[in-house]
Amino acid sequence: MTFLPTSENVVAKGTFLYDDAVECDICIVYSPIRYGSGDYEDPTEIENDIEVDTYYLWFGSTTERNRFNAGGGGFSSLQEAKTNAEGRPGFGVTVKWK
Repeated sequence: MTFLPTSENVVAKGTFLYDDAVECDICIVYSPIRYGSGDYEDPTEIENDIEVDTYYLWFGSTTERNRFNAGGGGFSSLQEAKTNAEGRPGFGVTVKWK
């Protein structure tokens, strides 16, 4: 059973190496909503939710496979989300998509 912190559709799955030794899961989920910050001090377009196709990165736990406990931002395309994951310092070069 996969434990995602959201109910959106998973559109890509893969793995990455944490500390060049621990294989962890990574996935990208699709949402028709870009969630806002909720912070009244932010500009309206950042504060409020907006109906627009958005792809969110989720990173798996380093101690429990199939548990996703960290998010990595929302992106306007699947390719943009993948590029971001693959460019992350420390583990991006180890990302492998299934």
